Amino acid sequence: MSYSYRRVSFGPGLTPAVMTLLIINVGAFALRLFLPRLTLELFALIPAQVFPGLQLWRVVTYLFIHDDFAHIFFNMLGLFFFGPPLEQTWGTRRFYIFYFLTGVGAGLVAVPFYIFFGGPLGPMTPIIGASGAIFGLLAGFALLFPNQVIYLQFLFPIKAKWLVLIYGAMEFFSTVSYAGGRGAGVANAAHLAGLVIAYFYVRRFSDFQSIPFRLRQWRRRRQFKALQREQNRRDDNGPTFH
Repeated sequence: MSYSYRRVSFGPGLTPAVMTLLIINVGAFALRLFLPRLTLELFALIPAQVFPGLQLWRVVTYLFIHDDFAHIFFNMLGLFFFGPPLEQTWGTRRFYIFYFLTGVGAGLVAVPFYIFFGGPLGPMTPIIGASGAIFGLLAGFALLFPNQVIYLQFLFPIKAKWLVLIYGAMEFFSTVSYAGGRGAGVANAAHLAGLVIAYFYVRRFSDFQSIPFRLRQWRRRRQFKALQREQNRRDDNGPTFH
């Protein structure tokens, strides 16, 4: 993904979770430069090692392993731009939940998909990168700020809602193409899974959040009406002056 982005006015600087994730990713990338084979063998998402191998840590650690500078640069660029507005909106704890839910969820979807369909990303092929989580951040951002302008290739303005629809369509058709035996060595199924998980999470979370808000509003209306009735009663039975 290559994009630029006009930041919404949420406040200056990086947020705590985004800063922590950036540091861990950069540190893991430095480790991979020195120990490329070992990091893949231990931390990459290898479908057959997850099932039936039950090396479940891989669905988390693969998020922090990247192949080259361009791979980590564009993923961290997405985290840098889309992460802070979401963390400032939801809070650090909720942001972490969202990030790992989309990233780990993308990995869990990728495991059976690539075991079943094989191809360039067969059961023993390492899958690496935070793209599933980054696609989740993009979808979450588009749902919360649909009309915010993003600049593709730093030149072409497009609203977030249209960008995520375009990416979603591209990833969908690429995933279908892979399933049909015409796929390349890109984990499009994981990208698509990150988008879909983010959509359902944000929609359900928004609905859940609206319930307490509506209850508070209902209580306040009841209290206001009760005060009005009490005030009207006092006015009707007010004191008589002699």
